[in-house]
Amino acid sequence: MPAIRRPRFLPSLESLEDQAQDRSAHRTRPGSLFDHPTAKYVLIAVLVVTVLAHVIGGVLFAILGF
Repeated sequence: MPAIRRPRFLPSLESLEDQAQDRSAHRTRPGSLFDHPTAKYVLIAVLVVTVLAHVIGGVLFAILGF
């Protein structure tokens, strides 16, 4: 049975290994939990919206007397 050949449009396994080693060599600053800045911004936006929604909801419930 012939071996399945890797398509030419895909990068070689060696180049993928090199890319992975390059990424692992460039670590973020110590103490940082995020490797991807967009994830950090999305988390901050979600936290801000959540806090604002709770504050606004609490004020409305206090005013309406529920």
